[in-house]
Amino acid sequence: MKLKPRKKLRSSLLTRFILIIAAALLFIPVLIPFSLLASWGINRILYPPIPIVENRIYQSSAKLETIWHNEALALATSTPEDINKRLEELKQKYPDASLFWVDSEGTTRLQLPKQAALPTNWSIEDTIAFMKQRVNSDPLTIVAFIGDHQETKKGFMVFELPRKFLKQTVASQPSDVRIYIGLFSLMLISFILLSYLFFRDIRRRLLRLEAAMTYTGENGVPTPIQEGRPDEIGRLETAFNHMVDDLNGSRMREHEEEELRKSLISNLSHDLRTPLTVLASHLYSISKEPLSEQGQKSLSLMESKIGDLDGLIDHLLSYNLLSSGRYALSLKRQDILRIVRESAAAWYPVWEKSGIEADIELPDDEPLHWNVDEPGLRRVLDNLFQNLVRHASTGGYVGISVKKWQGRTALVISDHGPGMGSSSPAKGAGLGLPIVDLLLREMGLVRDTESSSEGTSIYIYPVEF
Repeated sequence: MKLKPRKKLRSSLLTRFILIIAAALLFIPVLIPFSLLASWGINRILYPPIPIVENRIYQSSAKLETIWHNEALALATSTPEDINKRLEELKQKYPDASLFWVDSEGTTRLQLPKQAALPTNWSIEDTIAFMKQRVNSDPLTIVAFIGDHQETKKGFMVFELPRKFLKQTVASQPSDVRIYIGLFSLMLISFILLSYLFFRDIRRRLLRLEAAMTYTGENGVPTPIQEGRPDEIGRLETAFNHMVDDLNGSRMREHEEEELRKSLISNLSHDLRTPLTVLASHLYSISKEPLSEQGQKSLSLMESKIGDLDGLIDHLLSYNLLSSGRYALSLKRQDILRIVRESAAAWYPVWEKSGIEADIELPDDEPLHWNVDEPGLRRVLDNLFQNLVRHASTGGYVGISVKKWQGRTALVISDHGPGMGSSSPAKGAGLGLPIVDLLLREMGLVRDTESSSEGTSIYIYPVEF
């Protein structure tokens, strides 16, 4: 189904992203002044202006200093009892202040309230130290001489007040800035959240598509995914599902063709054995008749070719069974060195006839146990030895030994020829090594090949330790 251009435009990821960018651009010149105006209005509605309330008891430090000096001057002719009485009256007027006075002898008299840190008898050093400590400090300290400034015989009196009582008290009221910052932050968070949700949705859909492409089903083909919105990713999902459908159809046709091929090979192999058996029996009968030397050669050649054809049919049947998983194997833990020795002994006359020198170095005192099927392993060795005779006999050498390979103990079969893995158009159909690999795989074994100008070595070892 094809989308109309207008509908395709509305469902496009690009269109949605442009709308987010447009909202962001609108956010700067329009929303910022709007948030300022809104914050000012909300602040005025919720928190109307409250008048400043002044502290009428203490007022300013300058005024307090003037009052204190006037009080000290007024006490010039007063007795100590009168001074005490006046200080008690001032204490009632200034309840948050600390008051005390020192007479002309340097003795601390009345303290309102009592202060443990004050000395009982004042020396000149104590007075100087006290004055230095109280300069521009908290509490505010005012020292005034009692009487005329020139007559210090009467002593001095001290007024101390924490500076917090001097400040003007203003009723608490939120500022426009805080409300503006709140509105601005809310709009910014909304924009960030919108962008996050947009890209998170894209990422989630792409990851889902990636997972569908990565993981395959039992038939080796990815499974279809649920299609989402009809945007660019949605069209990609649709294309992916179409591809999966095509792959499934192709895999089904391949499976049908494979079954047809296997059935054809199986039927053809069985059908060929009957005429081959008849031909072989008639050739045997002809061999009993008196023939010329040329006739004997032709008969020997026909028998050889019938044997090759019989071996090829056997290979076809074995490969067909192995590739379809119907080749019966019975795995047992047994000494493979015994099987290798027996197989090499059976092939020794063939090697000797072909001029191949056998170099067998297998340990006699230590067996090598693997889980194998004995007929299957013998079939593997026969195919490898047959390949060696066919393709590497010019090297005149076959070596069978046990070595360490890839950190494991491996059976090694080597030659000095052009390579056991090579094939010849005139000899065989190239099924020997594929059958070897299929048999080894069924027994949990692996074949590695190492070739050089000096020859080829085949390493056979278990997949697991």
